[in-house]
Amino acid sequence: MAQEKGRNLSEVQARIGASHNINDLDRKLQFYGRWAPDYDQDVAALQYRAPRLAVDCLTQALPGPPHAALILDVACGTGLVAAELQARGFLQLHGVDGSPEMLKQAQACGLYQHLSLCTLGQEPLPSPEGTFDAVLIVGALSDGQVPCSAIPELLRVAKPGEPCQPPLHSPTFPSSHHTGLSTPWAK
Repeated sequence: MAQEKGRNLSEVQARIGASHNINDLDRKLQFYGRWAPDYDQDVAALQYRAPRLAVDCLTQALPGPPHAALILDVACGTGLVAAELQARGFLQLHGVDGSPEMLKQAQACGLYQHLSLCTLGQEPLPSPEGTFDAVLIVGALSDGQVPCSAIPELLRVAKPGEPCQPPLHSPTFPSSHHTGLSTPWAK
């Protein structure tokens, strides 16, 4: 846990708070680059449940056996979502992130078949249209991370009619972006 490395809970909360206060993308990526080695321990100290909850929703929404589904984990970070996906039988996992250091951590977890460096909002996803059975983005759809303007790009790489799971409860996700999302989460 975070305390094992000398940080107490208030230090972890301060670090996470600091990450939310950075809106400049370059500064945010530098911050995550420095945070990458300790990220998992820090969010575990706060009992971060978003990856598990997102995978719960996906498991209910996606038809067919999980092992056959090709999943894209957007802003994959260190691989927390991949760990939850694998625990539920999802084995074909691709990840993208804008931080090379986070991708190194994700590579080390050994759960992804393919990882790509991609800064959404600045460049398109490195995948053809209609590639993925589901697209997940957990905890990263906000100013200074993955902008809401990237949602059409997430939908582009999802197979038509398949789940694309942005956090629709987010205050940074305007209701105007709900139009056109044909997913269980947008209904």
